[in-house]
Amino acid sequence: MDFNENFLKNRAKLLELGIDPYPYSFEITHRIKDIILDEEQLKEKEISTAGRIISIREMGKACFATIEDFDSKIQIYIKKDTVGDKTWNVFKLLNPGDIIGVSGQIFRTKTGELTVYIKILTVLAKTVVEIPFGKSTDEKTYYKVKDIEIKYRERYIDWITDKQSRDRFLLRSKIISEIRKIMGSRGFIEVETPILSPVYGGAEARPFETTVHMLSNQKVFLSISPELYLKRFIVGGFPKVYTICKNFRNEGLDRNHNPEFTMMEYYETYTDYIFQMKQFETLIAELCNNLFGTTIVNYQGTKLDFTPPWKRMTMIDAIETISNVPVTKMSDPELEQFCKEHEIPIEGNFSRGIATAEIFDILCADKLIQPVFIHDYPKEISPLTKTKRGNSNLVERFEAFVLGMELGNAYSELTDPVEQLERFTEQKELQKKKNIDFVVYPLDTDFIKAIGCGMPPTGGVGIGIDRLVMILTDSSSIRDIIAFPLLKQKEEE
Repeated sequence: MDFNENFLKNRAKLLELGIDPYPYSFEITHRIKDIILDEEQLKEKEISTAGRIISIREMGKACFATIEDFDSKIQIYIKKDTVGDKTWNVFKLLNPGDIIGVSGQIFRTKTGELTVYIKILTVLAKTVVEIPFGKSTDEKTYYKVKDIEIKYRERYIDWITDKQSRDRFLLRSKIISEIRKIMGSRGFIEVETPILSPVYGGAEARPFETTVHMLSNQKVFLSISPELYLKRFIVGGFPKVYTICKNFRNEGLDRNHNPEFTMMEYYETYTDYIFQMKQFETLIAELCNNLFGTTIVNYQGTKLDFTPPWKRMTMIDAIETISNVPVTKMSDPELEQFCKEHEIPIEGNFSRGIATAEIFDILCADKLIQPVFIHDYPKEISPLTKTKRGNSNLVERFEAFVLGMELGNAYSELTDPVEQLERFTEQKELQKKKNIDFVVYPLDTDFIKAIGCGMPPTGGVGIGIDRLVMILTDSSSIRDIIAFPLLKQKEEE
């Protein structure tokens, strides 16, 4: 264990003095933030507060130190003549990182620093691990933690030493809470869907699988999407439902992807994808206004304007105007040759729709910086979506893009059980041709039966919560806003 020997010795000495360095509770009268805000009312009054020591400055028979709680810090002052020998000796055994409770009165030092003059000191938690606190100024803190892996693996160290990191996760919590308020105000009911299921579907992704011992080792999958279960709620009579949940996809790790991630999906009866574009953009705009008082968000030096209405482009228009690839003028052989020349992978037999989607993903998507809806997708890649009115080769689907990454995905949901069964069957055949065992949904016959009971016209939307939080917290990597991101296991030393 990474225990500090000197800290362990100090712990032992505290025990010898009859001090329990890990007591059961401590009564505080004010948190540090309240002391700062209510300074005038608290003058000459006895107060008790608590925090973690982040620095100690010795001055002979007196000491100054700084303690910090979740959102604020304050200077404390202890004098041997005031507290007596035993308490003084206890204080001398403390180290940066220790959590203490202090009781006394507040005053201002000659330099104007608000300070708690300690009369009673209580040890609340003795650290035995050396925490890498850095030097602080009013504007910036210089941390010793330079290894980004440590910040991700030992997030508690990151939070202890970096208030900005704590603030980032506080904002994440506020974002999700605010989304729930907005959804509630729009009449949506929050529901729960299974994490473990005997089939998987709702997304093109490799699942994680395990077995259930008490069900004769039945194979089950971790959810890759809540879609098929949310649609069962719609069939059952719930008009507007949503869930904020964890999904698990056994795929890549990069600045925009984590195998375990949080998303929101919602479904609204008697609407289509056109209506849901408005719902989506106004949801994000309202969220930004509620959090920041503006729909303009700064991300890594780029100003993003979430003010509705967002730009709308078909996938074909985006490819032809942004990437300058005239796909509508190309024959199938020409399109196939273009993909080969530009190393755009097409698995299995050539498909015009799949080729178009791949060209968009590789040559166009990363150029979409400001919020935009890309709509009308090839039918081949969207088996759960209604065919586009007026064009049987496309489906009524849109994806919202910001900063070159997908932020959300939406459909006019396919509600015809016969067509849905045909689509699933076609996908299974495509699966066999490609010899792929995970991308295409297994046939969920219970889901087919459910929509066979009658599913009203429905618009459905999925939003990547982690990516949204990443943007709104101005974080450069998704790992910065996932508390405990998945990392490669360290080799034992």
